Amino acid sequence: MAKTLVVMRHGKAMPAAPGQQDRDRTLTKAGALALASRLPYMLRLLQARGQRAQIWVSPAKRARQTADLLERALRDKGVQLDGKPRELDSLWRQNVEVFLDELRDTDADLVFAVGHIPFVEEVVEELTDATPTFSTGALVCLEVPATENDARLLWFVQGPVAAHWATLIQLQQTITQVAEAIEERRAAFFATPDDIETIHRFRTNSRTLRSLLAFIKPWQNREENAEAQVILRDIVRHTSRLRELDVLERNARLNPNSSPELLAFCKAEAARERAKVRKILKSKQVTRSFERAMELSKHIAWRKRVARDGLSAELIRARFDALVASVSADLAVVELSDAERTHDVRKRAKRARYVSEYCQDILGPDAVQIALGMMAHQNKLGDVCDARANIRLIDESLGRRLPKAAARELKSLRAENETFLGDALKEGLAN
Repeated sequence: MAKTLVVMRHGKAMPAAPGQQDRDRTLTKAGALALASRLPYMLRLLQARGQRAQIWVSPAKRARQTADLLERALRDKGVQLDGKPRELDSLWRQNVEVFLDELRDTDADLVFAVGHIPFVEEVVEELTDATPTFSTGALVCLEVPATENDARLLWFVQGPVAAHWATLIQLQQTITQVAEAIEERRAAFFATPDDIETIHRFRTNSRTLRSLLAFIKPWQNREENAEAQVILRDIVRHTSRLRELDVLERNARLNPNSSPELLAFCKAEAARERAKVRKILKSKQVTRSFERAMELSKHIAWRKRVARDGLSAELIRARFDALVASVSADLAVVELSDAERTHDVRKRAKRARYVSEYCQDILGPDAVQIALGMMAHQNKLGDVCDARANIRLIDESLGRRLPKAAARELKSLRAENETFLGDALKEGLAN
């Protein structure tokens, strides 16, 4: 009676470490994830109803790990397996003749053999004269007659490209690192709220994470991506006024003509806002939202097609290039007199820079230089936005009762920002 033989090459494996035996090499994380994701789809052509099935496997660790993943996929498919995977020395020693004798002697109707190159190709060639080239994780299904080496090739499925899952792993690791940095910055701010740099770093990391999530939006679960971005946007908004007050205080501090009254006023305003921000960030509602955003970022749910097929570095680079091209086009035409548009272009330029810095291992070494090429324009946009914020804050302050020296110097500071803003609008970004 004919048997069904499915020959499989093990998944993508780690190179041997110094002093490590070849049989002790393991699957890469991406190789294991690729097989776990793709095997249910690769086995769709398998007809196994009513057949007694066994898994045979080389004793090598990478092959046994592959067999474990295959077993899980087969059981999920409803295939009735006869016990656990069985180790065969012939698969390790790549002895085709011995293996075929073992195949003829077994009572199983369906055998899955997980082995290595060149064995998997040689056994198919021996049985069919076909010469398929096996990528890691590839499957060939044969109908093997009881007595002759004249098998029929039923189907052949190449293995998944493990590199596509490696990019997913890299993206997740990068985003997790940024999320962990945010948690550390938040704790540092609570511990030393008077240190201006703690809230600045917290805000910068929060914007970085939001930029990364915006970048992976086409590939992440739509609802979870939107939820995390909204939370991070709201958290950054809670800190926006404090950031503006810190900039105003810095400007006053750098001005050698600032009086003690002005410096004291600016410092007090920032301190009050800092206490307010600390209270908001410590509230139960914001804490719950923050923890939810961190959870969504550390455990990204990819869209079904991405979880199934992985994500190529070329596709990620294409999205980055499109982002850079879009920002560059807007920088070329943005009118600095349009405050809202200026602010939006500046945010998107920052997004391109953050993505280039944190994803350069995927994007390539030139990505950072591409983003840095926009840095001068981005800095000028930042200076324009800061000048507008300074003017607005000063106008708000002048509506209150202030020490005469502080009021006088705020008016002078406002005039300086007005002059800077006017000159910037005349020059535009081209200069």
